[in-house]
Amino acid sequence: MTNFIRLLKLCRTHYKAMLLGTLLATLTVLANVGLLAISGWFLASMAAAGIAGVQMNYFTPAGTIRFLAIVRTASRYGERLVTHNATFLLLSEIRVKMFATLSALNNHDLAMSRSADLVNRLQNDVDALDKFYLNILLPMLVALFSVPVIMLFMSAYNANVALICFMGILCIGVIIPALLSIKLNKNSHKETQLSAQLRAELSDTLTGLRELSIYQARNQQLNKCDNLSEQYNQQLFIRHKALANADGLSLLIVQLAMLASMVTLIPLVYTNSMVNVELAMLCLFVLASFESVLQLPNAFIELPNVLKAAQRLFSLEDKALASKHNHTQTIDTAFDKNNITINLKNIRYQYDEQIAVDNVNFSLKPKQKVAMVGTSGSGKTTLVNLLTGLWPLQQGQILISDETNTAQLHSLTNNARADIINVLAQQHHIFDGTLKDNLRYSAPKATNDEMRHALSLAQLQPWFENLDEGLNTRLGTAGRKVSQGQSRRIAMAQALLKAPAVLVLDEPTEGLDNQSKQSVMQAIMQVMNNATVLTITHDPALLRHMDHIVWLENGHVIAQGSHQELSEKFDDYLALTTQF
Repeated sequence: MTNFIRLLKLCRTHYKAMLLGTLLATLTVLANVGLLAISGWFLASMAAAGIAGVQMNYFTPAGTIRFLAIVRTASRYGERLVTHNATFLLLSEIRVKMFATLSALNNHDLAMSRSADLVNRLQNDVDALDKFYLNILLPMLVALFSVPVIMLFMSAYNANVALICFMGILCIGVIIPALLSIKLNKNSHKETQLSAQLRAELSDTLTGLRELSIYQARNQQLNKCDNLSEQYNQQLFIRHKALANADGLSLLIVQLAMLASMVTLIPLVYTNSMVNVELAMLCLFVLASFESVLQLPNAFIELPNVLKAAQRLFSLEDKALASKHNHTQTIDTAFDKNNITINLKNIRYQYDEQIAVDNVNFSLKPKQKVAMVGTSGSGKTTLVNLLTGLWPLQQGQILISDETNTAQLHSLTNNARADIINVLAQQHHIFDGTLKDNLRYSAPKATNDEMRHALSLAQLQPWFENLDEGLNTRLGTAGRKVSQGQSRRIAMAQALLKAPAVLVLDEPTEGLDNQSKQSVMQAIMQVMNNATVLTITHDPALLRHMDHIVWLENGHVIAQGSHQELSEKFDDYLALTTQF
């Protein structure tokens, strides 16, 4: 029920269009009921007048029928126009809202989520909500508005027929939908879950097709997808079968209600308590009145699926709100980039039950070069993610200060933090665009001369001079047209354009050949002249240029000092750095 109310709140922005669509849909139903009833009376009256050989005024009922036909057509067209427009507006708002929610999630929550599942929520679950207004809310509102009008008119003619009709409407509009909703509630959860799993597995299959082919595991993965597809189709079959049964049962109730009305009215006609032509009118009126609730069983079949999709979307929104409330109020303080000091005090972070770092303390002073070394899993990447604000801080403090200001790093706005700290990750993404486009992601206002200068400092001048289109050269999807070393140096050029106070390097020379490694090293040396540098590396050639080394093992700081000091005191450190 909570998710239903939250969906209603999303509709609040476009409630006027939705109410107008509801009124037009209600008018369409009432016009259709009146048209069928009056047509039945008119045909029966004309037949009775012909048999009796008398004349009757057929202009008035014929005009009424034509008027109702025009009203039905116009209101139906208007209803489709207004309701579909309102649905598109609602979907657009939901998509923007969910994208904003994903953007508000901290990087830890995103990293711990399956990317294909996030895409599924953003696309498939949002698309499922387009049924909320048209297929669920609209039929409910139409029934709510039209049924009292129909019952009022029918009870004026015959209370017994009105009671029969009301009981039929109650069965179709309340009892059958309630039973279907209870029956399909668990099925809808499983259907939504299987849909997400199937999409995620298909995405993984396409992404990892090369590895599956190498290890001859493609058939195994395809069988897994086939099994999920079969399970998903079984859930769809259950839902469609329930819908078919509901439609058949509803049709049976409608026919029984009309038959019961005829049985009730025939004695009245026989005793002349009712005019014979009104028998046809009321029977057709009863038949048409069920149009007001015939869509409700389908609405309640769709409702569990929509609510489950909404629950998955709202869970992301709740997670983003919780993440926001756990942070202190953000501030936008301007710091002197040339005199920034960052202090890490008693930092502790854990994933579920596993402690990643514990009681970590060290400082980054202005223009200082600090390296973190340690075996895999020692907590280096965790500290980088905490330092850059990509993950939320659990325990401890990260203080940033200059000569006049001091603040918690995680209290800064994203823009203020990004202006101070820049990250050069080991796996750097190149966007499908030109070289100029990629450079301007870091500095949107950079001129062509500034970009060329940055490329030169990043040791890319020889490569750049051989490009026929220069800065307008397209780099291809994920940078397929550049080598790994060139990609790393393009990222370095971006960092130079950004000119951060603190540059964080994650294994900057890892996986490069000697020539590319030397070029990247020269670019790093250039950056080091103008910024505070924190790097994760085991490369002795790079460590020798560091002012300070922080040695981590199992989430704890083992020792700190210069590369020479640690090499002389600890054999394990020497072995760790010479394995590079």
